[in-house]
Amino acid sequence: MIGIDSELESVISGCLNNNRLSQKQLYERFAPRLFVVCRRYANSTAEAEDMLMEGFMNVFKNLHTFKGDSSFFSWIYSVMVNSAISHYRSVRRFRQEFFQEDMDMEPYGNVEEEVVARLSAGQVIELLEQMPGIPRVVFNLREIEGYSFEEIAEKLGKNEGAIRMAHVRAKKWLRSKLDESKS
Repeated sequence: MIGIDSELESVISGCLNNNRLSQKQLYERFAPRLFVVCRRYANSTAEAEDMLMEGFMNVFKNLHTFKGDSSFFSWIYSVMVNSAISHYRSVRRFRQEFFQEDMDMEPYGNVEEEVVARLSAGQVIELLEQMPGIPRVVFNLREIEGYSFEEIAEKLGKNEGAIRMAHVRAKKWLRSKLDESKS
């Protein structure tokens, strides 16, 4: 299998047999890196911890689907992103928040693409922690995870136009924060 050493293969095998020690070892090995993923989608550390726990429950539940076609980290990372999105949707009542934002927002016009390029990775993470919910999720999926607008719309159950507008909002929000920091 791609990206699996014999120790990890043994841990995965134990997890498949519901061995609690193996589950703990898998958690301890990957939780720190995956927590960072969850933190990008969460409003707080506590919410990120909830996302991480839900994500690992999904990992253990779906571990039998890992076939080794990609690295194990790629697979577990994907499970965690999908779990974070599911958590976000259920906790935030995504649909209601999205439509309310659409009614409250004025059109933005053109937003320059280089707004994202002007940020360091540390600045992006720091700003993402402050960004409003819907635009943050879309920005994460588009700019950090690399999903297309069509894929994001499908994942979130929204139309592509609404996703594009949320992406514009995210970039406009980032621009305003950058402008504030220059002052």
